[in-house]
Amino acid sequence: MRIGLIDVDGHNFPNLALMKISAWHKAQMDAVEWWDGFKEYDIVYMAKVFDETYSPDMPEPFNAKKIVKGGTGYGLCNKLHCEAEHIYPDYALYPQYCSDTAYGFLSRGCPRRCSFCIVPEKEGPRSVKVADVSEWWHGQHSIVLLDPNILACADCVELLNQL
Repeated sequence: MRIGLIDVDGHNFPNLALMKISAWHKAQMDAVEWWDGFKEYDIVYMAKVFDETYSPDMPEPFNAKKIVKGGTGYGLCNKLHCEAEHIYPDYALYPQYCSDTAYGFLSRGCPRRCSFCIVPEKEGPRSVKVADVSEWWHGQHSIVLLDPNILACADCVELLNQL
């Protein structure tokens, strides 16, 4: 299959979901690339972190048999399937950011209910362990943790020791 990826918010920060989708499809021997308006695709994934307030949407591609939209910019209920969520990300998608940096989550959710934050609604009102460092880090020099509140996680000591 030919897979196209669209980082709707732009390429100013790596989209971890797209990196995992790419890795999963490549493991299935699919051809994965950034979407090109002149090619035909079996599936195009559109990922958007921010809503219309911060990041305008783009028209759906006309050159795809199937379009999958995901990320908080498209709603709070969409999630990666388990196999993709727990695969080592395809860091080659963002060489400008990932040459020696690993990105990932060790926990999800947050008990705080800050008025500006959607994390409790999307990920749950408790911080829970979702991965080990080895799932997304293979010796890169730097690690960027994307956890909303790792210190609220009951397993935070174990997770911090992994770091």
